[in-house]
Amino acid sequence: MVGVPYGRTPGAASSAGPAARPRLVYVVPHLTDDESEHFAHIPALLAALGTRVDVAAAVERGRPPARLAGVRLLLRVPGRSTIARLLGTALTIHRLSRAGYRTYFLRYSTLFVIVLILTRPLYRHRILLWRSGLPGVRAPEQARTVRLRAHESVNKITARLVHCMVTGPETMVPLVADLWGVPRHRMRLLYNDVDAGRFAPLDRAARGEARTRLGWADDEFVVLFVHRLSYRKGVRLLSPLVDAVAEAPEAQASGVRVRLVVAGDGPERSRLEREAADAARSSHMQLLGAVPNRDLPRLYAAADAVVMPSYEEGFPRVLLEAMASGTPVVTTDAGGSVDVVGSDYPYVAPVGDLDALAGHLRSLMTTTSAQRQELGQRLRHRAQSEFSPDRVAAMLHGLL
Repeated sequence: MVGVPYGRTPGAASSAGPAARPRLVYVVPHLTDDESEHFAHIPALLAALGTRVDVAAAVERGRPPARLAGVRLLLRVPGRSTIARLLGTALTIHRLSRAGYRTYFLRYSTLFVIVLILTRPLYRHRILLWRSGLPGVRAPEQARTVRLRAHESVNKITARLVHCMVTGPETMVPLVADLWGVPRHRMRLLYNDVDAGRFAPLDRAARGEARTRLGWADDEFVVLFVHRLSYRKGVRLLSPLVDAVAEAPEAQASGVRVRLVVAGDGPERSRLEREAADAARSSHMQLLGAVPNRDLPRLYAAADAVVMPSYEEGFPRVLLEAMASGTPVVTTDAGGSVDVVGSDYPYVAPVGDLDALAGHLRSLMTTTSAQRQELGQRLRHRAQSEFSPDRVAAMLHGLL
């Protein structure tokens, strides 16, 4: 286990005396330079949080840097096997307790939550657990296995044993409370954040260069999908969706070629690869596989639109990343998606409505690039004002 004292954040109050700041352990499930999941957002939030809170970060997997801005104590949880990770987690909690940390914030770290619950009588810590989304949504042919039922049971038990459940956006608060059987007085609201400095529009020259490097022609209407390739994220709708848009009279009349670019990996990948190999469809689909989060800003900013045809969502960071990049989105109303884009946003389809999704994409395709840029700028402004790391850090500080 590696513990790296980060030192005092410039301008921060002392952690002793009457002006003492709250202390928080932020558990990071996975952090590494080539991370393709959304955990790459966490360092920006920790940097903002460190101006308000004395932060310790416990990194469960990956290769974290020696230092993280805003973090006073950085620990890497040791162990690879389940037993070793259990022991390593317990040791990490012991070390954090000795350093004076008693409050934990976790998102997806089930094993860490279990160890926290088991050791709470000894260390008397406080547990804030984030949950969002509706995990019960699954493919029609997917059986509800013993393993799946066991996982659901563990989640329900842990949800009832932590001090409070944290979720967002607003739509998800009652849904998560009902799903996990948590009393409303133990529910707390917290937004996801996006770093609008990293996810940002490109100027005309840089955007043209990026499209050239990606192999996208100027006369192509590029629709980007970024997500886990699973049934829940609407992957089975992608092939019929690109067919409906590419073969639309609007595309035929204008001569615009449609390209669907898919970034992600998951259980539906082989199905999607078979569909993309179809002779009539191969020129319209480009599968990139898993893309490190560090490389996503260029994809978002170079695309003409982002599509998210999900059956299930909670607080989708895909929308936040696209919005910060100034790229128009077409989404379903799954989970809290409407809360993210705003209730007046025009390109939202009912869950599972292929015709509505295709209609929204065709509508975007017929707008001018200037109109899409204006729409993208409105989305970017919303991302900056509502979902910045500073605002989310202030919300999390308020929970303490």
